[in-house]
Amino acid sequence: MNVLTRKLLLTGILLTAAQLSVANTLSFSLGTGYPFFVVPEVSLSSADNSRRWHLNYKAGLDDGFTIGVEQVMFDSQQHAMGAVIGAIGIREEDTPCDDIPSNVGCIVATIFDEETVNGAAISYGYYFNGLNSSGWHVKFEAGYGEGSQSKEKRASASIRLSYQF
Repeated sequence: MNVLTRKLLLTGILLTAAQLSVANTLSFSLGTGYPFFVVPEVSLSSADNSRRWHLNYKAGLDDGFTIGVEQVMFDSQQHAMGAVIGAIGIREEDTPCDDIPSNVGCIVATIFDEETVNGAAISYGYYFNGLNSSGWHVKFEAGYGEGSQSKEKRASASIRLSYQF
């Protein structure tokens, strides 16, 4: 993790810790998506249920942690916008297709990249039963960061479907 990402992650943790005194409910969710295949998450809701802070671990062909916050957009509490710091996607600098004997192998190598992009992103989530209620939700994240191995700066995104218990 680069210095900028560490500073952003530490800032996010400190801001979250400052808000924990107004937290209400601890929740757990488990999701899957692309490019991260398994995403367990722990979250704390605000006392008025309009906001949630979350920490998750994203595992795929590479992995990473993310910390973030979401705020509901409407009274229905189904739409939420947020910000995250940490693992925002997985990318590969160059797919080595010259070393792969078949086109199918090259396609598979291109789809399943292997470098986590760490940085900052915005998120949009749709919660079928409301932000801090049990049930399914879909989340999109898009942002900008640095490759964990190549150190190349780039945009990245992810999508996932999760169930909040």
